[in-house]
Amino acid sequence: MTGSTPTLLLLHGLGATAQVWDPLIATAKWAGRVLAPDLRGHGSAGWAESYSFGGMASDVAELLEVDETYVVLGHSMGGGVGAALATGLFGHPPRAVGTIGVKIVWSDEELEKLPDIAAKPPRFFKDREEAADWFLKLSGLFGVVASDNPLTERGVIHTSDGWRASQDPRSVLVGAGAPSFTKMFEGLLAPTFMSLGEHDPLVSPADHQNMPTDPPHVFSGLGHNAMVEDPATVWSWFFQSASLT
Repeated sequence: MTGSTPTLLLLHGLGATAQVWDPLIATAKWAGRVLAPDLRGHGSAGWAESYSFGGMASDVAELLEVDETYVVLGHSMGGGVGAALATGLFGHPPRAVGTIGVKIVWSDEELEKLPDIAAKPPRFFKDREEAADWFLKLSGLFGVVASDNPLTERGVIHTSDGWRASQDPRSVLVGAGAPSFTKMFEGLLAPTFMSLGEHDPLVSPADHQNMPTDPPHVFSGLGHNAMVEDPATVWSWFFQSASLT
């Protein structure tokens, strides 16, 4: 970290790895420290006994130095982890939080399916390409990047049983027992800016109507992984919103 430049903390979404931020990191050319960890149960991070926004926030907080000034940009699940950090319960809060594509509304049917999804064993494939395609589907990147794209490097792993996605299936329970996002984002100790892609199938501007934040910014023509599709546009929005000048 140089001078008063805050650390840029980038938090990926469910099923993905920190490598989804590579295009944005290259675009931003951030002068300070950049921290983009694989969250528990994903990529190179180990699997855990339990998954929650608080647990992941605690993991991330351990990577920060005492009193380190930082800002958070979180995608989907990572936005929830960023909000947990902004409560101040895991150390001093960030200077600002930006979120992309956080799924605000969950139906009872969706929530009821999560334990069944979590209980399923990992799927194994005969070759890396098939496993990479499965990883891309889990992370919402299928059709956005190819299976041989460098962004898939830590998304798959080879074992004696074959190739599989590196994600722990039980990590889908990260939001189980958590309050609604409307309540989660109340009283945060950092200004919070939300956004989503115009064509994101998981969330819409209308879903934010009861959120205690300003209306979300909508990235025209983009989908769920907007920071991969158009990193320059996403970075420009966050840079201006979080007053990073």
